[in-house]
Amino acid sequence: MSRPPAVPVQALSSLDELRSWLGPVAPATPRVTLYLPLQRAIPEVRQNALLREQAAREVEQRLLAVGASLAPVGVIRRVEIDLAKLGPAPAALALLIVDETARCLPLHAPTAYQVAVGGCFALRPLLQAWHAHARYRVLAVSINRIACFEGGPEGLAPIDLPEVPTSLANALGEELTEKQVRLRGTARGGDKPVYYSHGSARDERKLDLTRFHERLIRSLTAVLAGPSLPVVLAATDDHQSALRAGRKLPALLDEPLTGNFDQAAPDELRKRSWPIVARWVERQRDDALAGWERARNRGKTADLLDDVAAAALAGRVARLWVDASRKLPGRLDVATGRCLPDGENDILDAIIELVLHHGGEVRPLDAELLPSTTGVAAELR
Repeated sequence: MSRPPAVPVQALSSLDELRSWLGPVAPATPRVTLYLPLQRAIPEVRQNALLREQAAREVEQRLLAVGASLAPVGVIRRVEIDLAKLGPAPAALALLIVDETARCLPLHAPTAYQVAVGGCFALRPLLQAWHAHARYRVLAVSINRIACFEGGPEGLAPIDLPEVPTSLANALGEELTEKQVRLRGTARGGDKPVYYSHGSARDERKLDLTRFHERLIRSLTAVLAGPSLPVVLAATDDHQSALRAGRKLPALLDEPLTGNFDQAAPDELRKRSWPIVARWVERQRDDALAGWERARNRGKTADLLDDVAAAALAGRVARLWVDASRKLPGRLDVATGRCLPDGENDILDAIIELVLHHGGEVRPLDAELLPSTTGVAAELR
């Protein structure tokens, strides 16, 4: 008996990719969310398959209970995921399924096993993992080496930026300045030639560096000027100041990683860069919380559940704070924006999905950090 064909699954590597895939809330079509911790050691790696089979049985029971199609069960059992293509050592996998369409997302923070079936995806563990283990890049710049790495606290991997030069010589090529040396007759006695030059080697080096930095900024602008992962610049002081002049590369984090990294391996760069990113993540959270207070003073916030739900449906939520663990049974009436009783669904999941779908930001927080007592708090556009 032939084996059923494998189900193709697309890996989503960014929040923007997730947003573009999320559609309008459709409670009639169950959405399946799985969080599967991954074993990497050989003796325990079989646990990955066993855990997935356990999840398939749980999903089957829940779909049978509501009389829904069992297509997602077949997807769980037949999906093939190449872990080697998901970045350095993911700790868990989020699998999102609608009918026979699947998307997976690698998670690099420890994430508990969870199965959810409902009208919306259960995205809070995923968002928590992404905020706690922010993805970022390291740009290592010297005259001998320009290299870019991407990853998180679990590890960095080199990435190819085809339009970006790989060194000063590669950037300037035949335009590289050479000290002009000329012959001026002979010395007294006529037996030795005398050489002289225009300018100094120091002046020529300065000119080359200026042209190098200008060309490097132009090539990096196309890669880093738009929405981008945060970038740690690993370079000496002269490169740091030149590449930050004019603020043409806004993705660069303000805190530098200073030194010469000609020979630095990805693991060394990770060890030295992640503390910079962790401090940036904490500042981002604190700044956002301060933004909530400013928005409340302007009357641009909502924290009553019906008000937040209506604003999310209308695409008016710029940033949503939500209790990371609280469950509020209910569903969203897409005609009125009101929350209705429903024991099978979680209204907070519906609101989260709507905010993401409309381009807003969602930050799950522990209850004691949340700027409201209702489980949700929204900054409005």
